[in-house]
Amino acid sequence: MTNLQATKEEWQQLFETTIRFKKQAPWDWMEDEDYFLITDPDSGEHGCCVVLGAGRISYGLNVYIGPNARLFLQELSGVNDQLEDDQLELIHSTRAITVSFENRDQLDKDDLQLIRDLGYKFRGAQAWPQFQSYEPGLLPAELNGPEVRFLRTALEQTMHVADRFRENHELYFEHDQTDEGTGEKRLHRVPEITSSGVTWSDTWLPWLEEGDFLTPYVYPNELQLRQLAKSLKKSTEIWHSDFQYISQAFGEKDERGSYPRLSLWMNASADFVMAGGLAGNHNFIQAYVEQLLNLLKESDHTPASIQVSSKKAYLALKDTADKLGIKLQFNFDLPELQMAFNEIENSI
Repeated sequence: MTNLQATKEEWQQLFETTIRFKKQAPWDWMEDEDYFLITDPDSGEHGCCVVLGAGRISYGLNVYIGPNARLFLQELSGVNDQLEDDQLELIHSTRAITVSFENRDQLDKDDLQLIRDLGYKFRGAQAWPQFQSYEPGLLPAELNGPEVRFLRTALEQTMHVADRFRENHELYFEHDQTDEGTGEKRLHRVPEITSSGVTWSDTWLPWLEEGDFLTPYVYPNELQLRQLAKSLKKSTEIWHSDFQYISQAFGEKDERGSYPRLSLWMNASADFVMAGGLAGNHNFIQAYVEQLLNLLKESDHTPASIQVSSKKAYLALKDTADKLGIKLQFNFDLPELQMAFNEIENSI
């Protein structure tokens, strides 16, 4: 099994690169919307490098990772709006590796111990580097070896791009290929591994990526849905439902904690909670749809409609509801359902 823990030498290289990055201070001329992409030479994954600090509040570099990183950033910046009214879901959907410059009292004991072990000393406000790894539904954690190497590479490439951007603030406008001759292109730094090391080149992508961060869920057993639909009676009931992360993380000692999701199903016609429960992030959407199927089997009838208060729940249920012949509606204003969520979370 590959050892995922970073070596002392890899940590030292990351710290040295981070110190040079802070000295460069690219936030003096780069905005967060000036982000660019890189490909990790080791894993082949894409990362979106976002310089923080133009607003003079927090400073550092966020590298959003994965095939949906650009779509996530478009949600985060408000370009797309699937999670516009669902900030908790947006926050816990983050997949990123980051370095931020904090006050000493904002670092935890492991951060401080790492700095001491490597022999570094920092003084002053927002001078202490803190490195964190974010995964959807999990507490932030220390970087592992591949993440340490990827973040170091991202910092090096950010300094390179920042120097170019300082010299030519129109950098992103010079590679447009539209008929009108206007518009921006997003820089993507691509590595090539050779016998003498890694060389980098530029490619240019559309300024924004087409598509949605959230996609409709399709239940894998369509035949089961068709058979179930034929066996159920129809009713005039209205059901309400949704799911959301709770604010408390759980986990064993010395284990990375996770935020479970709470799902609820209410019979709005009779004003009572029919079902719900806490579950982890893995295969959650399928489990949520199966809650609906179990409710239908137990009640022996379909509701006239199901109203959900988030777009993520709508996308989770839409295909299944269509195949079951159930009307699905998005209704952000379901106060009784939200009250039930609050009461249950407060009791945990």
